[in-house]
Amino acid sequence: MLKEVKTSDNLKFWTIDDKGKVTIIQSKLIEFISKSGFAKAETSSTDYLLVQQSSNTVREIADHAIVDFVKAYLIKIKMLDVYEAFIRGSSGYISKAKLRFLNTVEMVNDKDEFDSSWFHFQNLSCQVGKKSTRSILREDIEGKIWESRIIQRECFPLLAQHPSQFQIFCYNLSGKNKDRFLALKTLVGYLLHRNQDPGNARAIIFIDENISFDGTANGGTGKSLLLSAIGKCREVSVMDGKNIKSNSWFKNQRINRTTDVIFYDDVNKDFSLETLYSMITTGITVEKKYQAEVYISPSDAPKICISSNHIVGGTGGSTDIRRRCEFEVSNHYSESYTPADDFGNYFFEGWDDQEWNNFYAFMMHCVQIYLRNGLIHAKPINLKKNGLINITSEDFVMFMEMGLVELNQWISKDIVLKLFIEEFIYWNNMSPHKMTKWMKAYAKHNGIIYEDRKVGERYEFYLKSIKEELSDEEE
Repeated sequence: MLKEVKTSDNLKFWTIDDKGKVTIIQSKLIEFISKSGFAKAETSSTDYLLVQQSSNTVREIADHAIVDFVKAYLIKIKMLDVYEAFIRGSSGYISKAKLRFLNTVEMVNDKDEFDSSWFHFQNLSCQVGKKSTRSILREDIEGKIWESRIIQRECFPLLAQHPSQFQIFCYNLSGKNKDRFLALKTLVGYLLHRNQDPGNARAIIFIDENISFDGTANGGTGKSLLLSAIGKCREVSVMDGKNIKSNSWFKNQRINRTTDVIFYDDVNKDFSLETLYSMITTGITVEKKYQAEVYISPSDAPKICISSNHIVGGTGGSTDIRRRCEFEVSNHYSESYTPADDFGNYFFEGWDDQEWNNFYAFMMHCVQIYLRNGLIHAKPINLKKNGLINITSEDFVMFMEMGLVELNQWISKDIVLKLFIEEFIYWNNMSPHKMTKWMKAYAKHNGIIYEDRKVGERYEFYLKSIKEELSDEEE
């Protein structure tokens, strides 16, 4: 967009002699470009990016944006002969070597503080704290923000007349359970908060409460719509979860310096959270074609969110647990009953100003709830059971729920395998090794100690409950 620039001697970057010959004065051209808000910001000791600044915003640009600006300016003041001369030499005037002479400015860091978060609208900027929210005119904010932060809507006094449709939607996704609803609000608030504590970074994982293990997908439960809503407030980079290329040089090329959330949508059954461990804890390397590599430090890295119709695997143990926060989405919605059926309109497209206002008020409320409570992990519903099924089978879990295998006593492995095959005849080729592996997984998922031994020719195992373990320690 062309700024209002006054024509004056210090902005005149050309001369015209008596014969009408135009000469571009390159030092004056650089001065003109600099005074028009263009500059370079260092990204490292060896590289920089081009930016355009206004009173309190800044945006990253390519060199052609400078060409467009100069062109628009010369056409506006009707200096067509100068424009023609500029065209003839533009490849030399606007080159990387010449643009190095632009003023150098500090790289903008407009991340949130640990105890507050900003929402920038076209007219207002709202700062959300633990106890209150304040609003100021956007042009009155101190410092500079990235232009992409600005939500392209105006914000009105944040007094919601009634619960927003999105708030009710989230309540439904929580199974209409107040404790789970509170947990979901902290997850949303965590993703909205532009502050990353590297020591407590988590991947937020949305999975279905009811998972199908026959290969069919339970679509339409609302997981992706959650992130679409966050995308109305923050910059979300969406990755196709089914086609993640972990060994690709350019796997992160959609990520920018201002990306707030990376959303891996609908990852497949074979996906493992281990793929993202380094991104969660040690930062992100972004490689784009024909551009220098960019490293985003852990404190500046985007939040990570995953949706899946399957249990998201990992390495297990405390290391894996520290890197994830899972939420089971209720089956209130489905492909046959959508939010449009529930509310009578499509989200976002069918909202009036008041509904948008109610929506943003709720999103700020989520941030406030997160700032007060931190990240709340919802109690698992089927998560533990589904995780066990994912690495064994539904039949095995069903078998263990029958109570045929007792705790705190030595049991023959052959007898248990025989009982299992009697109940599920199509497992008649089940190997003792696989049964042992599944039994160990069962013990691990249920906090039970597994032991085994060989007595003569007989192989036995023992499932020791925690209560018995504590009793042994007391003795």
